[in-house]
Amino acid sequence: MAYGHLRRALPLLLLGALLGLTGCTGVGVGDAPDSGSATYHVWGLNEASSELAGANRSVVLNGDLDNDSKAFFAVEGSWDADRFTLDDASSGKVRELAGSVPERTGDPNCVRLVLVDGGLVTDRAVAAIAVADLPETGPVTATALD
Repeated sequence: MAYGHLRRALPLLLLGALLGLTGCTGVGVGDAPDSGSATYHVWGLNEASSELAGANRSVVLNGDLDNDSKAFFAVEGSWDADRFTLDDASSGKVRELAGSVPERTGDPNCVRLVLVDGGLVTDRAVAAIAVADLPETGPVTATALD
């Protein structure tokens, strides 16, 4: 019986080890709040390895190679019904990063940033920003993943 549990857990353990070696991290997808202010960590979104639809949604994060494969930085802003609007300082940080996301993550297909809430038990991805669609001025918005 104990071997059956190990056999089922082995693929997850191997995936975790592989993600660790490549500088990627996997997190679940959380529900976005309807309103209020919040602070999130910004990561690159690994589209090819993420599962954004279905019952077992998960996100694989591309870290910043210039920062030991950790998050790029934190952003602040506020929620309305379906999007997160970054404050002016955070919008500026995202605009500065936008042109170098593939190089900074090592993933040439990384075209979106994901906002991750560091919870008490686990991290959860809650919203994404398409770097190609950033406005030249004004606030940057992220779309909820839920």
